[in-house]
Amino acid sequence: MQMYYKINFASTNEYYINIIKEQIEQDNINIEIKKYNKFFILNINDEEEKITQFFQNLEKNLPLSIFLKGAEFIENIKEDYEPIDFDGIKQNVSLSNNKILDLLNTDLNEYANLINRLESGEIIELNTSNGLKKFSLPNKINREKLEQRTKVNVFVSNTNKLTSLFEVSTKDMQNLCSIERPLVKLKFNFLQNKEQQYSAISFVNCKLPDDDKTYKFALALKNKQIDFLIYSDIDVKQKDIEVSYFKDENYVISGDKAIFPTYDIQDKKIYNSSKELFDENGGVFKTHVKKLNKRTENCLGIYFSYNSNESKISLNVPTKGIKDIIFIPNIENNISSCMKEIASMDENTARLVENYRKKFPENFKTELPLNTNGFVSILNFIAVMLGMKDYKEFESYALSTNIKSGIQVDMKIQKLNGKNYLDYRKIAHSIFSYKIANVENSLLAYSFYESLSEFIKVAAEEINSDLKVKNIIFCGNMFSNSILLEKAYKELSVNFKPLLSKKYTLDY
Repeated sequence: MQMYYKINFASTNEYYINIIKEQIEQDNINIEIKKYNKFFILNINDEEEKITQFFQNLEKNLPLSIFLKGAEFIENIKEDYEPIDFDGIKQNVSLSNNKILDLLNTDLNEYANLINRLESGEIIELNTSNGLKKFSLPNKINREKLEQRTKVNVFVSNTNKLTSLFEVSTKDMQNLCSIERPLVKLKFNFLQNKEQQYSAISFVNCKLPDDDKTYKFALALKNKQIDFLIYSDIDVKQKDIEVSYFKDENYVISGDKAIFPTYDIQDKKIYNSSKELFDENGGVFKTHVKKLNKRTENCLGIYFSYNSNESKISLNVPTKGIKDIIFIPNIENNISSCMKEIASMDENTARLVENYRKKFPENFKTELPLNTNGFVSILNFIAVMLGMKDYKEFESYALSTNIKSGIQVDMKIQKLNGKNYLDYRKIAHSIFSYKIANVENSLLAYSFYESLSEFIKVAAEEINSDLKVKNIIFCGNMFSNSILLEKAYKELSVNFKPLLSKKYTLDY
């Protein structure tokens, strides 16, 4: 009996195929696998009983994947399908389902001392296959200690307790449990983080165990009724990927683990990290133009990043290359300087600054972080002047509100030295005017991202009036913000085709 089974898979990496190959060997069944771009096909030719048993075993043993997009039986392999050679490159992914089951009966005594130290309030270290990590029971003091060096995430040792702590959708759970074991941002349930023991804001990235040591560690913790820890990466080989989804499709925000090293079939070379990929292809936007096969078309790129000092809106024109259209300024990280710039615009802005100083004098005394640029500097300044800590808290306020529509925040262009800049002074003036009128911070934060999406639409329409553009590429980690992504996509999809990479990361 012969049949063809097509598995749609957004990555050309082979770890998923390798698990299927193991099942083929175990079941001693006649199946040939051929790899293609965005899918692979199982050419099955064996007895019906063996085929049935194979698929039953595969259903039990095949893990979820963030790149899996469904599967179907097909009548034949089309002639225009071009197979890709197997590259044999291995990625750092989680253990297979079979190997996880094998760990259930292992000796966990080696973790007893570590857990005792955790219970006494210590921060402990654990060497994993991906490098050194530090763990602690959730408490604010230890969290702040860990955050002095790097970002703090939540380690989940008991998935059955996830919904007691977080709001978790089916898609969130699927992504957490996928073989890539990504970081997934989750929102705390009401009052579950009231002492800020897990995070300083209402959201945190969560991760499940992904190797032999962390699986056994999680089992030992679960036996002690410890369901969650906070942790930070100290010296790791690869950064975990951060994953979210839009319209039920996953996209990777940043990170390397489970994606790199990878053989790029377009460039016919191996890339070992997202940095290497972007650096060798001229930056994030230029890379996405190439990888989305849009080099021969006019396309607009919106690169908005919390990590970069080069956030901007750019235009790709065939034969002419990329032209930067609108820049996000790198402002001085000083409240006094920023407020002077706002006050210098006109009499009304000067009056606003003075009134704001009288109403919120304490906000003027805070020092801004000095080692930031672009959107982070702008939003740190605005956040502090609203009485918040930083841009992360500002974004958390935006994402935590249940409103569906905000108020208009002024987004204007300022021309400086022949270049177009997003005028941060107008944004700040607009938000501060609402704040003086006692508008809530959550509405102000939400409205910033909504108005930014409208700004993108206006910019796209103006550019399109001069030079016809159909495709608009979203890139940069700011598009992990669901408000910005959803609103921008909705605004632009009427007259344009918004694009978001499903294979490579949105940012460094």
